[in-house]
Amino acid sequence: MKHILVATDFSETAAAALAQGAELAKATGAKLTLIHVIYAEKISETLLGLDAMEYLTRALNAPPEQSPYSPTLAAKRLRATALQKLVEAAATAGGRRVAMETALAEGRPSDEILAFAAREAVDLIVLGTHGRGAIGKALIGSVADHVIRQAECPVMVVRK
Repeated sequence: MKHILVATDFSETAAAALAQGAELAKATGAKLTLIHVIYAEKISETLLGLDAMEYLTRALNAPPEQSPYSPTLAAKRLRATALQKLVEAAATAGGRRVAMETALAEGRPSDEILAFAAREAVDLIVLGTHGRGAIGKALIGSVADHVIRQAECPVMVVRK
């Protein structure tokens, strides 16, 4: 095993997946990459904590780049927040003395995880069973399910 990819949404379940991935990388000497995918359709939910209609109303009425509800500014803040969280998660796993790279992608999470895995010749994908929020739990891990069904390499799914 040469390359392990751990997908994170920064949930507790994803932290458990990172711990497992880091242990495997340490045991096998594999390269470890931690990826987070920004799902653009969820910006209001993820970043601002507003319901979608409230966010859209404020965003449409805001002058570009001048309001915290500007779609452009919100996307920039979301990327900055995600990068900071990736650095923090990598530092946590670094305590296991494992070298790690990070990657940030934008799009549908399952598609971006699969594309990265194919492009980078990943040998194993590790991810949590469920995503963040009630919707993720109701869908019973739709990202994990899609990755399991479509991945060209083995997938390890970790419970919290």
